[in-house]
Amino acid sequence: MKKILLITILLTCSFGFSQQNQSEKRVNEFTIKNISSYPNPFSVATKISFYTEKNQTIILNIKNLLGRTVFSTEYKISPGNVSIPFHKNDLKSGTYFYSIITDQEIISKRLIIK
Repeated sequence: MKKILLITILLTCSFGFSQQNQSEKRVNEFTIKNISSYPNPFSVATKISFYTEKNQTIILNIKNLLGRTVFSTEYKISPGNVSIPFHKNDLKSGTYFYSIITDQEIISKRLIIK
């Protein structure tokens, strides 16, 4: 009897959480798509490429594994395919994370310097 009650409660809870109110649904408003860096891993320079649907200002942040920002620059971009060159300069070999920040979203990916 306890097992049946437990199963019923679990099913009820999971069904309740899986429901989504139509008024709460949000349309995906992503403006940055197909983000990648090539070459990755790299030793001197790489290009961070993506597609955008509108004129906007973005911030490119590079962080180390400890979460410290080691590079940050703002760009004004136009619609279409965008390619931003990134040179390692004085960064040491290792794993980093790059983020592209817009007014609507933040997209992060991994970057490896040989």
